[in-house]
Amino acid sequence: MHHDRFGQPITAQSARAVELYDDAVDRMFALQPGSDALVDGALALDPEFALGHCAKARTLAGLGDNAGARDSAARGRDLAAHCSERERRHAEIVYRVLRGDSGSALDAVRAHAVDHPRDAVPISFALGVYGLYGFGGFKDFRSRQVELLKRLAPAWGNDDWWFLASYGWALVEAGDAETGIPMLDRALELKPDNANAAHGRTHGYYEQGAAEEGEEFIEAWLPRYDRGAILHAHLAWHQALFALQRGDAERAHAIYLDSIRPAVSRTLPMFTLVDCASFLLRAEVVGTVADPAQRRELVDLVEERFAKPGIPFVNAHIVMAYGGVSDRESQDRIQREVAKLLERDRQPCGPVVADVCSAVAAYSKGDYRHAADTLARALPEVERLGGSNAQRDVFIDLAVSAHIRCGAMNAARNLASERWTRRAGHLDETWFDRLCAVQNQRP
Repeated sequence: MHHDRFGQPITAQSARAVELYDDAVDRMFALQPGSDALVDGALALDPEFALGHCAKARTLAGLGDNAGARDSAARGRDLAAHCSERERRHAEIVYRVLRGDSGSALDAVRAHAVDHPRDAVPISFALGVYGLYGFGGFKDFRSRQVELLKRLAPAWGNDDWWFLASYGWALVEAGDAETGIPMLDRALELKPDNANAAHGRTHGYYEQGAAEEGEEFIEAWLPRYDRGAILHAHLAWHQALFALQRGDAERAHAIYLDSIRPAVSRTLPMFTLVDCASFLLRAEVVGTVADPAQRRELVDLVEERFAKPGIPFVNAHIVMAYGGVSDRESQDRIQREVAKLLERDRQPCGPVVADVCSAVAAYSKGDYRHAADTLARALPEVERLGGSNAQRDVFIDLAVSAHIRCGAMNAARNLASERWTRRAGHLDETWFDRLCAVQNQRP
């Protein structure tokens, strides 16, 4: 009987196939390229390796091949019928996730984690800010992740880099950076090329308001990371965001042009859209207007890959992208289609997505009062959209700016200070004064 690196029995005909599978899973968890070749090698040795096909499904999804991912997941599920109970449940979860059956997949993950707390691959689907919890429409998804990981912790100890990175980042996002950051540091000590831990550590700097230190951390870590890896552009986005928030717009835009914009990004289209749209809008909020060609380039990506709205968090960023080129007709169309999805119960976050889309569109049209009022209503529910604290901060930034631009200065200051006194202290009075200066310079 073979065992995977987590100590679990695994059905395979070749010890070497299991070794390659373990290496592929490690690369997936570290967000490093190369897992596709490793898992292909495992399947060449054992074509009926059920969990190998499941790993291939996840690898293909990470490369943007959703149809291939679904096919591999179905193959893994079929083959797992002749394997152990754990492997059957593992394969079923992968199948449900990649078929888009998120609700039942999450239920299955929670049950599976009780019986098999070290089965990392299916459990990992519930983690992160784009996972089953993050995109599940939960107002408290951060605390739900922490609760799950807390229950699993006794089975993992203190020396597994994947678990430490996952738990540490979840704690940082939930407001416990004091506990989470040492876990992330330990995860990086155990595996320095772990991009997942580097990403979580970057969020730790952000939440603690350490913009300069965070920027320096990324500047030191990122050159060792393959530009074609899935998280390279996003880590560069964090670097650019720190620079922008410090007031160095020139440096921020240089990073955007070099590593983030659609023409150079080599990550998933969804990641590119979200990062580019929010960066360009935040730059506008602090008074830096992007080259129209940069905005057009982003809209070209939207029209090529996001013809129809889908994931709520993404929908809000589609509206941002169209706002950058003053395409009111497309903004209105997206809002109408989001409303139809809500009617069909296809937006798990509920009506907050409609409010956010409406506010973003209103801001781009210069209707700052509507944007301010709508965002004031939406902000208490905006966590339902998913994404990280740093990503959702774009909606706070927009709300502060909208209040300033419609003359509601006390409300604007209250929104900004409520954030800087709790977290992200680098977005302080100096940052607030920059937004006020932008308003004073407007004609």
